[in-house]
Amino acid sequence: MKKPASPKKVVYTLIDRGSVIGHPMYSLLDELVDLHHDHLRHARIALAWCTSWKPDVDGRVKLGMCRKASDLDRELAQWDFIVLLSRAFWQNDTVPPHQRRALLDHELCHAEVKLDMHTGEPAEDERGRTVYRIRKHDLEEFTAIVERYGTYKKDLEEFAAALRRCRLPTFKPCEQCRDTPGWVSIVDDRGDERQARCACWLTWSEQIEIAKGA
Repeated sequence: MKKPASPKKVVYTLIDRGSVIGHPMYSLLDELVDLHHDHLRHARIALAWCTSWKPDVDGRVKLGMCRKASDLDRELAQWDFIVLLSRAFWQNDTVPPHQRRALLDHELCHAEVKLDMHTGEPAEDERGRTVYRIRKHDLEEFTAIVERYGTYKKDLEEFAAALRRCRLPTFKPCEQCRDTPGWVSIVDDRGDERQARCACWLTWSEQIEIAKGA
């Protein structure tokens, strides 16, 4: 006798602005737009959970993604952008507030206004709506290349200069987590080996929170 088919998993969940979970998240979103993304002041941005992201072949897990609504999407819903967030990351108690803030700020950096190629002003569609685009990262490089050649091109030089201007302490892995910065292997109560935050990372995280509150 065949087993009944399992219901299809729902991997996306829209986060309600007025919900207990959503209210502080949208408050942070609004704060970041006011502080750093004035061009998005009139953009309609939704937040949503994604639970389908798995580690890639290099062990990296996607934590967030900014998606621009297509013309058809804008006909069906009110959003200009959807910021997808990893629920497992965002709701993990070991993740400090500044990392959640940085993640959301990062995704907002992808949301950009498209400029008219002739006038340089924000482009509009025939209904008078602002046209948006997705902006790529400023930097793409391998750590090993920087270790071997340093800041050998302009975008790396600008990135290094931004790090020097940043007043927050830079994380420096200790000898124990040198090969996996910020993470160490531990054996839990059940005898299973898992990854956990290193003590040096926890200390650095506390320093960040103190510095941001100063």
